[in-house]
Amino acid sequence: MNMEEIIESYVCRPCKVAVIGASQKQDRPVFGVMEYLKGQNFDLYPVNPSIAGEEVLGFLCYSSLSEVPENVDVVCLFVSPRHQEPILEEIRKLPYKPVVWMQPGAENDEAERKLTEEGYTVVKGACIMMTHQVYCAGD
Repeated sequence: MNMEEIIESYVCRPCKVAVIGASQKQDRPVFGVMEYLKGQNFDLYPVNPSIAGEEVLGFLCYSSLSEVPENVDVVCLFVSPRHQEPILEEIRKLPYKPVVWMQPGAENDEAERKLTEEGYTVVKGACIMMTHQVYCAGD
């Protein structure tokens, strides 16, 4: 799937997004992105073990990706590469292959290469919110 298809299928149309590294702190970039996506009617599934069971912008937070009760379209990573391995293993255990979106600061060349070889679609270095603002603002 190329970037144009990803944008058309998962960015310009509200979809289900697991947000790895979600935060309740309003000064964090992840909070601003989640707030924007919520305003665009995306279904968000915050994931952060330190705030599991609490809410972020009205969405229940899960401790791990495996606890999310729905199949998500996109797994959006807001965690640094050194903390990604357990998350990547969880992604691999899912019975489906979501798009893996590595937000700026979460880029991981080795993980991108491996996931791509395994048949996953990976977006690296682009912000999902900014991508929506650029390509979907008038939709």
